Amino acid sequence: MELEYETKVEGDKGLVVVSGDLDNEQAGEALRVAFNKVFGQGLKTVVFDLRDVQIINSYGIGKILMCYNRLKTEGGTLMMKPLNGFVKETFELLMLDSLFPVDES
Repeated sequence: MELEYETKVEGDKGLVVVSGDLDNEQAGEALRVAFNKVFGQGLKTVVFDLRDVQIINSYGIGKILMCYNRLKTEGGTLMMKPLNGFVKETFELLMLDSLFPVDES
């Protein structure tokens, strides 16, 4: 069974809703596919909703940074929904919380 993340367009933003753990190749590939789906629609702002992610490791962080770099080279912005738990702690520890604006909508 192939893992797939929900994507939506909300106004001028693309939203990727990540569920489950973001700690392996299958999850990373699903994130890349979902990101490309919204990015390919010409949206310059993409929001990752990681509220349902319990575990994230360097593999997941690497995929998020790959998406960030791709958007940045096109003049876009990668945002995060408010983080919680282990994911929030990981982002704070790596100082990624200062890299990604928070989408409160």
